[in-house]
Amino acid sequence: MAVSVITEAMAAISSQDAGSVRLNTSHNPGMVGTISAQALSDLLGNHDLDVVDVRDRDEFTAGHLPGARSLPLEELRADPDTTLPRRDGLVFVCAKGVRSLTAAKLAERLGYTTIYSLEGGTNAWVKSGRQLVTEQRAAA
Repeated sequence: MAVSVITEAMAAISSQDAGSVRLNTSHNPGMVGTISAQALSDLLGNHDLDVVDVRDRDEFTAGHLPGARSLPLEELRADPDTTLPRRDGLVFVCAKGVRSLTAAKLAERLGYTTIYSLEGGTNAWVKSGRQLVTEQRAAA
């Protein structure tokens, strides 16, 4: 099952790089975790994760993680059942980690169990030396 594979990989990374993956126990122990840019980068190459960027569309277009899809937080809040797939292995991303943590907690309330928020968001991703993907806008 994908969830157990992801969970095992997270445990392995956590033991190798203490502090890169931390569970946020202030909300509900063991449910929503934060993940460092390094740990997420390692997982993206080996696991099928749904990377959901909850920033607005302009922020997403200006630069996003490879393989991420855009789902602004307001759209997620308006209709979470339609906008999220019925599977685990969700990683939420924003600019600094605040909106993504809000989205992760919403997913948790909907019954998802393998949920992460990128600690420090795209700012931390870039600061760690990783690239963002940019998209060209079509001329109007």
